[in-house]
Amino acid sequence: MDRARITIENIEKHYGPEQVLGPLSLSVEGGEIVGIVGANGAGKSTLLRILAGAEKPDGGSVHFENIGKDEIGYVPQELALYESLTGRRNLNYWAAAAGVYFKRRRIRVRYLIELVNLSDKADKPVSTYSGGMKRRLNLACALIGGVKLLLLDEPTVGADAASVELMLDAIKALAENGCAVLLVSHHKDEINRLCTRTVELRKGRIE
Repeated sequence: MDRARITIENIEKHYGPEQVLGPLSLSVEGGEIVGIVGANGAGKSTLLRILAGAEKPDGGSVHFENIGKDEIGYVPQELALYESLTGRRNLNYWAAAAGVYFKRRRIRVRYLIELVNLSDKADKPVSTYSGGMKRRLNLACALIGGVKLLLLDEPTVGADAASVELMLDAIKALAENGCAVLLVSHHKDEINRLCTRTVELRKGRIE
């Protein structure tokens, strides 16, 4: 299997007159977990939004090798969940949005429910979930199509210790299977445990 790779070349992002990102260049290959650290406002979340396609850079380019648009998983800081729906229905919604065909969808949803240990809660409304359960489901939703690039923006915020452990194990396993991972986290223990290397952003640039 050809290795996934993402190459970022001199990207920039401006909000009005303020340059919040760049110029920034970075390359990440499948199997790597690259930690992105830095103070609030350093441009970490902006970088991930650009890579996820949620924003466009004002300059530079991003090249994806052996990674399709439907093979990018993005976990934003804000929970991308519908509280009135069950966990299973949330997963089915995102599977349909990702174009996962029906027969594979059922298999994929069942697998992810087991992966994030929500089998006993899958058919209950998300509004009844604890913070850790919501974070686990949020991760599962990002994995619904099968990913080669995973973008994680503080994925464990508000989660209990058991949920954090489960998510970190899942992320590590994905990388071991060839997924390229970018992880934004303020938790040094998560960065130290998972990341193959770390880059620091200061005022939108890599130090």
